[in-house]
Amino acid sequence: MEPSTEQVFAAMQEAVVANPSLKSKFNAKVEFHLKDSADESSKSIILDIANSSKPKPDLVVTTSLATFHKILNKKLTPQQAFMQGKLKIKGNMGLAMKLTLVVNATRKELTKQGPARSKL
Repeated sequence: MEPSTEQVFAAMQEAVVANPSLKSKFNAKVEFHLKDSADESSKSIILDIANSSKPKPDLVVTTSLATFHKILNKKLTPQQAFMQGKLKIKGNMGLAMKLTLVVNATRKELTKQGPARSKL
């Protein structure tokens, strides 16, 4: 079973805490919006990797949960998803190019959680 939106967001937060090197490589505040196609709802999270006091995020990422699962399962890269219109980016495009760092860290956290919580 694929991880739910809540599990993905929890893994993202755990990845930020577990990987202090992310802060030096991806020093930003990112807002993720994942749309769940099952109930057409959108859930959001703000990852403050920079621990900044800025009110606005440096980058806003919007996609469906299904597309994010493909990215996590390495069936699609964030760059491919963006070019296909499946991933919307608003903000600093330089940070968008580094989005793979956050995805990889999230993938590792989901894998650590085991098969009971993740298919990865």
